Amino acid sequence: MEESVGKRALSPVIASVLLILLVLVLAVIIFLWARGFIGEQIEKLGQPIEESCRAVKFDAARFGSELEIRNIGDINIRYLDIKMFDGKGNSEAARFSFKIDAGKSVRDYATFEMADGSVPDKIIAYPVLVGKTQGTTANSMFTCIDSGVTL
Repeated sequence: MEESVGKRALSPVIASVLLILLVLVLAVIIFLWARGFIGEQIEKLGQPIEESCRAVKFDAARFGSELEIRNIGDINIRYLDIKMFDGKGNSEAARFSFKIDAGKSVRDYATFEMADGSVPDKIIAYPVLVGKTQGTTANSMFTCIDSGVTL
């Protein structure tokens, strides 16, 4: 049997370089994974958009196939997310383009019908605000889920 005295599989320099590369790759993977848990910060009027959501005040009324929205607050509403519920526990969502400036009202046609053609038992309208994504010039939409109004 031959002994391999003095032979090494990898030199210490190559092993060190590979170890450093492995640590860097793991750091990048952990960073990207953790970044998924941190949401984008959206701002409106220089503050987090959640603060603007607290200031949203609007009334909604349904007249047959028309929906009237009165914006009685100081924040412009750009869209409405509508959530419809039937009596069987099913729900569906839709987005309507209602551009309602502060202090104004809009009345427009809106179809409130479930996918199966049935009429929903309960309808909730949520205001959608447009703000800037922090650190960019991109606009982002944000649904104010705590400011919903039941129709």
